Amino acid sequence: MNIEFEGARASNGEDYDMTRNIVTRLNSMVDSSTPQMDLSECCIYKVPNLLRNVKPEAYTPQLISIGPLHHGDAKLEIMKREKLICFREFKKNRMSDERIMDLVNIIRNKEKCIRQYYSKNFNEIGSRDFIEMMLLDAVFIIEFIKESNDVGAGPKNLEPWMMSDIKEDLKLLENQLPFFIIEEIYDEVNRARQELPSVPFLRLATVHFGKYAFPEVVNTDPKVDGSRHFTDLLRNLMLDGVIVRRFSFETIKLKYSAVMLRKAGVRFRVAKDKCMLNIRFEKGVLEIPRLEIDYSSERFVRNIMALEQCYKPFEAYICNYIKFLDNLINSAEDVDLLVGKGIILHWLGDDAALSNMINKLNENIGETSTCYDDICCKMNDHYEDHWNHMKANLRLVYFPNIWRGTGTVAAAILLLLTLIQTITSVKSVF
Repeated sequence: MNIEFEGARASNGEDYDMTRNIVTRLNSMVDSSTPQMDLSECCIYKVPNLLRNVKPEAYTPQLISIGPLHHGDAKLEIMKREKLICFREFKKNRMSDERIMDLVNIIRNKEKCIRQYYSKNFNEIGSRDFIEMMLLDAVFIIEFIKESNDVGAGPKNLEPWMMSDIKEDLKLLENQLPFFIIEEIYDEVNRARQELPSVPFLRLATVHFGKYAFPEVVNTDPKVDGSRHFTDLLRNLMLDGVIVRRFSFETIKLKYSAVMLRKAGVRFRVAKDKCMLNIRFEKGVLEIPRLEIDYSSERFVRNIMALEQCYKPFEAYICNYIKFLDNLINSAEDVDLLVGKGIILHWLGDDAALSNMINKLNENIGETSTCYDDICCKMNDHYEDHWNHMKANLRLVYFPNIWRGTGTVAAAILLLLTLIQTITSVKSVF
């Protein structure tokens, strides 16, 4: 018994030592790990692989790297030279070395705050390199947007073919600088050059991004004014005038496509509302603001959706809008119907291409909360009411246009007169 007891004690001692060793090692790893970022400030993200894998090129800059996420990418190094040329021209316009030092100090004093905006720590980028990168990128953005708005051509050192690629790259979620640091540098440059009164940078940016901008709201809409980077600004501009909707975790999907709904008597009408998200369904009429789509739309929308998935998962207006369209459009015939009603205007060549694009946009988008569940519920109920199908069949088959309708009425009147004549003849016999 004593031998067994001593053996158990020795075994327990070894277990204790191993357990203590594991705890010590864990403590050491925790102490040496990078401090946790302030997630409340984070708003510029590396797109999650689940989304990136669907279409990697949609999230990757094609010509220019802005900020640290794609810094050092060999494929984008060609623009480093263009940034330096732009900076040289920038210095010539009343920007002495002392003025440039002021700009460096602005970034240096805000470096910690700037780093908190990104979803990665970037400890491999030292302070000197980080500040230099921020200054070159901010100056390039300011000069690019100013000159594009002034003369429509952009900086003189850039070839014309570069302009549209740069403009598209500036919209990407992974290719952003914090808006506040660009504004501070812009304001300081205007003070140094004594360019007062100057156009606020927020207004310059909204004008620059063209069809997505609504400059009249820049000074009044707090959401737009509080934009944290360009991708966020574009989303906020898309949401300008949106009907505030209740978000629910009870997912109710639209079960039926546009063509199927038309067979149940649903009528489609283009709404005059300027906010494309303001969809309404009342008394069998679906009203949707016009949606214009070109070849750059998919990349743009994918980045807005990625931002919502990472930053605004419980206010994902754009994701919910795309999900609604995805359920409404299942084929080229659905697109053709919506194009015919003026709800969609596109330049993708054929309706099947648009149908495929809409359906793929929703791939791997997570279910968080929905804001069109009430509309989907009413539309599903409308379709599942058999009386609506009977009325729709009557309207679509016998009254699709004035000529068919006139013929149907004439045939009904002729049939009625024939019936009356027959009854009258029978009565006269008797």
